[in-house]
Amino acid sequence: MKKQIYIYMAGLAAITLVLTVFALSFAFYGRFTNEARQSLKTLIAPFADENSSAITQKLSAFIGDRTRISVIDGNGTVLFDNAADVAALENHSDRREFIAAAKYGAGESKRFSNALKTETYYYAIRLKDGAILRAAITTNSVFGAFAGGLPIIAGIVAVAIALSFIMADRLTRKIVDPINGVDINSKFEAPYKELSAFAETIAAQRERIELELSEKTKLIDLRREFSANVSHELKTPLTSIYGYAEMLCGGMVSKCDRREFYAKIKDEAARLIALIEDIMMISELDEGKRNESFEMVDLREIATATIDALAFKAADNEVVASVEGEGVMRANRSMMFEALYNLADNAIKYNKRGGSVKIKIRSTEKHTAVRVSDSGIGIPKEARNRIFERFYRVDKSRSKKTGGTGLGLAIVKHIALFHGGSIKVKSKEGKGASITLLFSVAKT
Repeated sequence: MKKQIYIYMAGLAAITLVLTVFALSFAFYGRFTNEARQSLKTLIAPFADENSSAITQKLSAFIGDRTRISVIDGNGTVLFDNAADVAALENHSDRREFIAAAKYGAGESKRFSNALKTETYYYAIRLKDGAILRAAITTNSVFGAFAGGLPIIAGIVAVAIALSFIMADRLTRKIVDPINGVDINSKFEAPYKELSAFAETIAAQRERIELELSEKTKLIDLRREFSANVSHELKTPLTSIYGYAEMLCGGMVSKCDRREFYAKIKDEAARLIALIEDIMMISELDEGKRNESFEMVDLREIATATIDALAFKAADNEVVASVEGEGVMRANRSMMFEALYNLADNAIKYNKRGGSVKIKIRSTEKHTAVRVSDSGIGIPKEARNRIFERFYRVDKSRSKKTGGTGLGLAIVKHIALFHGGSIKVKSKEGKGASITLLFSVAKT
């Protein structure tokens, strides 16, 4: 970075100096040429009313002066020149300043020498007898003046480059040192305004990293707890199955009681299968591995199918189940059925004899809500924030009797989140509970 800054600053300084000198050369050159032209006019204008023969004697004093004076007759023959032998000079009748002066009384021109990089300015007037008086002055051209100043310019550029190197070194240190000294584990204060955005970015990244670490730690703890709970939950039915099988194999069960033991083994096996299926589903939801297709689904149709699937259980518990309202949304059909089934199944299991379960669907332009409510035993206040935890049971003894896996509501929550929704719980102990799934129409 230091090298780049040095190159940029040195290049900028050099270009700036060269352009400045070039611009000044043009400016001073233009001013000088105007002054030179004006001086030539001032020099020979007083002789306009004299004859050529009369002024030749007066102009002999200009021999050797940097201003060249010539007297030319009307045919273009040079009669006098203070800088050259007139015999060696060619006819000047084709010169522009001569032609203009002969015709209009005054004329001027300039000629550039590529070899010498000089410019000569000529000004001529017509004398009283028709001869032409001409004055000329030679100067460096703008390119010649610029070329003459190149050594000085080169020296200035060299000094500027050296200063640029020193400034680049200091500027780079001022910019880079605070960045190199950043500790993402501590608060970074911007040493100057231009680094404010950088400081904010560092702070945001630090917060994001801390959050990710915190979330990762929580996830590790949840997985560890989940693994422990899975081991415990799997061990319980397996132990029961093993115990019943061992008693049967050991001849410890009479013939009349064997059917009961077979039924217990069957129930425990069914419970084990249900538990494994729930564990697999929630693990897939956790890892985001379920590649489910979405479609427009009729929520009333799914709710009705749920009630039909639980009709025998509702009848056994003397619970009346019903569906109210209608609505459609973009969702995965099987997952929505699973969610409503788990909610309605819980509502039936934790209800009272003669109670009711209602699935109510409500749709607006912005949201779609599905509420499963019951008239059962309700949920204690201290348990309402925990019922969606894996393997959490409000009443463990009742859950064991009803055959719950402890994962049903956790699956419901994951399905709601999978669809970009949220879940809300309302309950009063002894008066039932309602759980609402709320989905944004825009997201679904």
